[in-house]
Amino acid sequence: MSRSLESRQTPTTVPAVNNQGLDTLSSAISNGASGQEVLRIAGLNNERMLEPTAKYIRAAGEKVLQHGNLSIVLGRDRPGARNSGYGGRGHTGAGTIDMVAGRQCSPVESTLNYDPNIEQDAARIYISQKTDIDTNFNTPGDSVAKSGIGFKADAIRIVGRESIMLVTRTEDTNSRGGSAGHGGIQLVANNNVTSLQPMVKGYNLVKMVQDMDERIKEIHTNLLNFMKDQNSFNLKVMGHSHQGVGGAIPGPVQTIPSVELVPAGVQSTLNLMEGIIENFKQRINLELFEFKYLSGAHSSAINSKYNKVN
Repeated sequence: MSRSLESRQTPTTVPAVNNQGLDTLSSAISNGASGQEVLRIAGLNNERMLEPTAKYIRAAGEKVLQHGNLSIVLGRDRPGARNSGYGGRGHTGAGTIDMVAGRQCSPVESTLNYDPNIEQDAARIYISQKTDIDTNFNTPGDSVAKSGIGFKADAIRIVGRESIMLVTRTEDTNSRGGSAGHGGIQLVANNNVTSLQPMVKGYNLVKMVQDMDERIKEIHTNLLNFMKDQNSFNLKVMGHSHQGVGGAIPGPVQTIPSVELVPAGVQSTLNLMEGIIENFKQRINLELFEFKYLSGAHSSAINSKYNKVN
């Protein structure tokens, strides 16, 4: 009989040696077996070990290679019970290789028989000619009735001694003879696509920031020119004098600069000079900004030296 999902709860911690559901070892010890005999079945030094092993419910059309709790099943698409998947529906073109290390990662009961369980089995590589890979592995994609390969374990590492490349759409048609889609590559953490966003292309981002940088420089230039013109105007106003008509002196009289404008003009000139100096400092900072983040020569460059997307 198979065990229901509701009755299986994966513990947060498990003992290093778990003989739950297996009486052979404890019986051997209680019956006075010698230490050497116990060691032969205890698994030390990678010797033969007696441990709880899930009994696989084999379908008639499957060939099973099993060693301990490791198995390779050659059959047809079967993500669960014998009537599941395209193999269960009697479809042709659904050949499947199912490799499992640790069938039933929850405590195994030796009196029960187990179907494949992608959720509960410890580690798996599932290769199928026709399957619903996303439904089977509870992933957010939409691949239906197509060839698929699923990897599942607590942690997966793919290591390339030189490089790793993920490539999509190498042909115009898929394995079913239909038009291959343009699915692209999606990186999804925590199986949550609600906040999925497009990747940024580094060179385009650099070009956009450089264009913004040029616009900022233009603003700085316009502001600098304005401050220069304003300072020139203020100096002229500060020293301005004109001809007037004197009361006691007949004829035109040359006036002196305004006593209010002179100190105000001096202060305005000082302020504008500070602004001009600050303007030059900002322009230098912009050049340093470009070098640090956009040139690719600095460790803080926004583009990765090694990783690329299209």
